[in-house]
Order: sequence, then C-alpha cells, then structure tokens
Amino acid sequence: MDISPHKVKAGRPKAGTEHERHALMLEQALELFMVEGVSQTSVARIANVCGVSTRTIYERFDNKYALLIAAIKHMVEKDVSAMVQIDNLSNQTLQQVLTDIGRFMLNRVLEPRMLSFFKIGVAEASHLPELARAMKAVGPERIHQMLSDIFSFYAAKNMLPTLDFKRAAESYCELLIASPRQKALFGVLGPDWDAEEHLTFVVNLFLHGLHGMEPANAVK
Repeated sequence: MDISPHKVKAGRPKAGTEHERHALMLEQALELFMVEGVSQTSVARIANVCGVSTRTIYERFDNKYALLIAAIKHMVEKDVSAMVQIDNLSNQTLQQVLTDIGRFMLNRVLEPRMLSFFKIGVAEASHLPELARAMKAVGPERIHQMLSDIFSFYAAKNMLPTLDFKRAAESYCELLIASPRQKALFGVLGPDWDAEEHLTFVVNLFLHGLHGMEPANAVK
C-alpha cells in the first residue's frame, strides 16, 4: 500500500447526515495523521484536507490531539463492530470466534499504514505520555474489553472456567500480534511467513492454556 502524502484526498465533505459528515471527517483526519505524522499535522492542514474550516474543528475539539483520539476511537469502534456481534456468538465455538477475530486483527495491524502509525505513536509517547495513555484507552484497551466480554459470554454457558478475562484478552493479543508486528517493523517478516499457520497455532495454544487453568488459581 502506498502511503505517500499525495494519497490523502482533500475536498468538501460528502452530502449526508451530520453524523455521516462527522464520521468522514474523523476518517480523513486519521488518514492524514497516519501518512504525515502527528507532530507534522496542523489543524489548518486537517481542515484543508477535510474540506471544513478550522473553526468547525475547534468547535468540536480542543486541539488536534483531541481530534486524533476521537478519530482512533471511531476506527476502533468500527473494527469492533466488524469483528463480532455478541448476538451471533451462540452459533459459533470460541475457537471459531477467536480465529475470525484474530484474522481481522492480524490483517489490520500488519497494514503498512498501521505499522507506520504504530511507529509514530511510539515516538509521540516519549514526550506526550498523556496522549499515549488516551490512545491506549480507546485502542488496545477497547479490544481487550471486547474479548473479555466474549470470554464472559462463554463462561456464563459453562464453556470456560471463570478467569481474569481482561488479562486473558491481553495475553491473546500479545500472542497474536507482538512477534509478527515486530518482525514487520524491522523488515524481517519474510515472504514465506504463513499468517494462517501462525493464527491457528496461537488460537490452539491459547485455548489449551485457557481450558487448562483452574478457576481458583486464575482469579487474582
């Protein structure tokens, strides 16, 4: 995927409801942050790309960082909706759910623009720790909560022991994402790397460990 600056499209917001126009602005702003970096992106630049006035942006957000957090939250909530619908869980095994969610997550985090944004986020965190905390809250922690809710659903049906599900969710994400993302960031994720094999291994390893835990030993 080419993420050079000329790929960011500017223009007036499309016609639609206020909610749709706001969502479009968030998506365009996030794309700009991903392409050009947070520190290099001004409110004026965002306004120009989104086809709105700077006044419109400041009426909704205190600064560009508040806009960034809102844009990340919007993206993550869309992803969560795409990944799972709690009402459909009764028709699937936990293995199927974790495989489907894991595939979506793995594809997402290994997108070139997401890898670039991850590097930007790490750089920004060193001098803007409050921004890093906010990004973590609307990003990874939201995903962890989603997975925790899924584990609770299956536990309520006696298909899982009662555990620290938030911790389990964090562990699943680390097993799934940490190694391939690190290799991709350093350019050593070879062309022969098999995403499906990795996904299957992680899901099986995780479920084997999860089912093998005793509830009394798992709750802290």
